[in-house]
Amino acid sequence: MTKPPHAADGTTAVGTVITEDDIAALDTQSVLDEPLEATDPINQKFLRAASWAAGAITIIMLVLVTLSVVMRYVFNSSIDLAAEGPSYLLPWLICAGAIVAQAQMAHVGVNFFLEKLHGRAFEIASIAIWIFVAILMAYLTYLGAYMAGPMSAQITPIMGWPQIGSFAAFIVMTACLSIQAAVRAWFFYRKGAVRSIDIGSPVEAEDAVKEVHGV
Repeated sequence: MTKPPHAADGTTAVGTVITEDDIAALDTQSVLDEPLEATDPINQKFLRAASWAAGAITIIMLVLVTLSVVMRYVFNSSIDLAAEGPSYLLPWLICAGAIVAQAQMAHVGVNFFLEKLHGRAFEIASIAIWIFVAILMAYLTYLGAYMAGPMSAQITPIMGWPQIGSFAAFIVMTACLSIQAAVRAWFFYRKGAVRSIDIGSPVEAEDAVKEVHGV
């Protein structure tokens, strides 16, 4: 057993002792291990689909980038698909990531004033915000569709692919975000609003895991 340190006058020195709980509080690995959870069943479907899409696109891009590097530095050559494919798919990866963030309410937001509200005031403000987001994303979808015509006439410089195939990711993203926001506003109206800080928190994640395994 380790004796406590003593001061020069012989008295026991009083200091801060770091416990295992303090160290565990600094461990953020649990955040990375959280299950994918959304605020409502519809957003959960968007979350699952976008997660699988993001994973598939990431793997494809990784293979293409690796192939491009090997061909360039080992064989002093290149493959058109490997050179242009990743940049063509990147907007779709961003689209999938935005849908995942929307489903989990993990997007960037300024909630300082909203989190100060409680009760009915918080619910009304939350519903109003998500209705506004739904309308805004629907308008951006309209603008994206308006630009689809001019983008259809553009092609990529290497493969000659239509640029609309990449630009369409923006239209799909804003359309999905609009639907997700509208569904969340309706869900909050029917079931009550939840705070973004509670979505995917360690406590919520632990409860979700226990529910899945029937603990």
